[in-house]
Amino acid sequence: MANPTTGSNVTLSIAQTSQYVQEIWTREVQQPFDKTLQAAKLVQDRSGLVQGGGDLVRIPFTAAVNARAKSASTDITFDSPEGAPVVLNIDKHYYVGVKIEDIASVQSNYDLKSIFQERMAEALARQIDTDLLALYASAGTSVAGGAAIDDADILSVVTTFDLANTPTDMRRGVVGSYTKADLSGVNKYTAYDQTGKTGKAVDGSGGLISNVYDMDIFFSQNVPTNTTGRNLFFHKKAVNLAKQQAPKFVMEYRVAALATETALHTIYGVGVERAASLVELTRTSAP
Repeated sequence: MANPTTGSNVTLSIAQTSQYVQEIWTREVQQPFDKTLQAAKLVQDRSGLVQGGGDLVRIPFTAAVNARAKSASTDITFDSPEGAPVVLNIDKHYYVGVKIEDIASVQSNYDLKSIFQERMAEALARQIDTDLLALYASAGTSVAGGAAIDDADILSVVTTFDLANTPTDMRRGVVGSYTKADLSGVNKYTAYDQTGKTGKAVDGSGGLISNVYDMDIFFSQNVPTNTTGRNLFFHKKAVNLAKQQAPKFVMEYRVAALATETALHTIYGVGVERAASLVELTRTSAP
């Protein structure tokens, strides 16, 4: 660009030229909005069993026995109530790795390690949640909710639990966005004159959207869709999570790369302990 002519009015043209206009960067680095994750906090945590090593957990079970009528002058019949143990495999090892070049560290005004570590932690938490919700494939019962979930569908889930002798405490469900909208439209779940709790069904505290029929229902955007939406309902003791190694951050500087290599990894297993107390509630197209 030619030098401006002395005495001429060129202020406007100079201000419109990018080399004269500064860029403003915020002091804070923004993080994306993440999916609401629920499953890990709602299931049975058996992490304490695997802290000392091992790749397999066997959970012994007893079988049910029935009373028999005693016949006169006849010896009683003896039962053998030992049942087949439940097996939990510690077979999942996931990681997230990020390499931070020296030139980026030197020239950046931000703490790149802490910024990226938050993204890495979210990725592992989402993977654990995904593996737990994928256990819908091992559910003892599937309730078809159709194009929209209504009170009758929730009652079908409750009946399934009741028939399986599932205790009424610690029943919970994880539902997706569309099912949340369906349930929020059910008057008995939301109205004060029905619940006696102002806004309880829509306040979003802890992800809880409703408590109906002694069952807490939570919202998550991570509920899977496999042909249909797969909302999941379960008793706490129906599903296991065992973290052998909680997410661990490791870091190493490599001279050859002139960069810091960072990784966050975890080792864990998930599994179903009581399939009869695990129910999937499907919703057409999306959960």
